[in-house]
Amino acid sequence: MTRGDADHLSIVIHELRNPLIGIDAAARVLAGELGSHPAAKRATAIAAEAKALLGLLDGVAEADAADAGRLRSLPAPLDLARTVRETVAAAHLPGRSMAVRGADAPVMVHADDGRIRQVLRNLLLNAAQYSPARSPIEVELALDTRSRTATVHVRDQGPGIPAAERRKLFRKFTRLSTAGATRGSGLGLYISKAIVEEHGGEIDVQSVPGGGSDFSFTLPVRAGRRSSGARTRPAHPSAST
Repeated sequence: MTRGDADHLSIVIHELRNPLIGIDAAARVLAGELGSHPAAKRATAIAAEAKALLGLLDGVAEADAADAGRLRSLPAPLDLARTVRETVAAAHLPGRSMAVRGADAPVMVHADDGRIRQVLRNLLLNAAQYSPARSPIEVELALDTRSRTATVHVRDQGPGIPAAERRKLFRKFTRLSTAGATRGSGLGLYISKAIVEEHGGEIDVQSVPGGGSDFSFTLPVRAGRRSSGARTRPAHPSAST
């Protein structure tokens, strides 16, 4: 995409956001005023659709920034263990039980806290969307002292990813054959990959069809700031939990 195309896209996104924000707000107010009236459900549905479109616009803007190497990040000393704990605790995934392991002791990295939380939220949402309702999600932080890296794993009990589709998993607008009626822009993993790589890390997935998936991202650990209390080796990638 040329600079001119990027500028035009930014203008279009900006012009679309304003009316969508207004539609979302008006529909929510209307739903509240209607109370138990049957039309309240329609107003709520309109608000949900407007919010979904706003999310899509944000995703397109982020993907465009990733393409151009313009993702805004402000790396600083960061306790990855704390970020993992807080992000999982704040995740709104109704009916899901989430277990966190290996995040009790500080693990220091140099990263943008908001961006790393964004990656983890994307992986959690992906796990919830592609696994059976009420099945557990496991999050693990593992420290490898030999490679001086920290790895965050997000494991689900979903149908797994067909081998033929794994190579395109982190591309833009990718929708897997296992998605069914699940909604999504197909941009979350693409943006997550760009964020992790911008931080000098890697993102990966291990999966067996019918056996669940293990998404993980790895970040360099800050020299001299590793915790002896964390797991000292990443858990072996497991396709099932």
